[in-house]
Amino acid sequence: MKNLTYLTLAIFCIFTFSACEEAEQGGCTDPYAENYESWADYDDSSCLYQCDDPYAINYNVVMSYPVCEYEGDVVFYLDDQAAQEFTNLSIPYLDVFVGNDLAGSMPTNIGFLTSVSCTDLDPEPVYFLYHWENEMSTDMTWTVRDGTGFIWYSGTDIVLANNCLSMQLTWSMIKAYQESH
Repeated sequence: MKNLTYLTLAIFCIFTFSACEEAEQGGCTDPYAENYESWADYDDSSCLYQCDDPYAINYNVVMSYPVCEYEGDVVFYLDDQAAQEFTNLSIPYLDVFVGNDLAGSMPTNIGFLTSVSCTDLDPEPVYFLYHWENEMSTDMTWTVRDGTGFIWYSGTDIVLANNCLSMQLTWSMIKAYQESH
């Protein structure tokens, strides 16, 4: 009889603890997620998010992390006088860096008399898409260097989502920058 009691008690404990273990269920516990599950006992990394900003490039895209992604067009180019001065200095090209990343190179023997927009298909300006997260605008820090790494100009400018930042580099801007540094 004692053995039957111990056996019954053991079976009861197994079912009781099994029931407790089965009661805990994983799910998305973030109330800001699209698939929030209030009944979940722990977060199982299944949360899904959707950017609701129509200016974001991932608008209405379901993702596993909560972020809105943005981009803006940027173009750098030399005006005619700057191109002539760099040619006179025998500097064949300039590199545009954003932070520490090379965005592109431009020959210094080509200058523009008018503004260059991001939709111009001329291959001579440095054109790129700048990407960032969570804000409609961001600061972009950049430098313009020659082949030796010498910095001719640098700055920080605001890039707006879905807009064009056209950066004309004039010889007067470059000379003023050099004199101040």
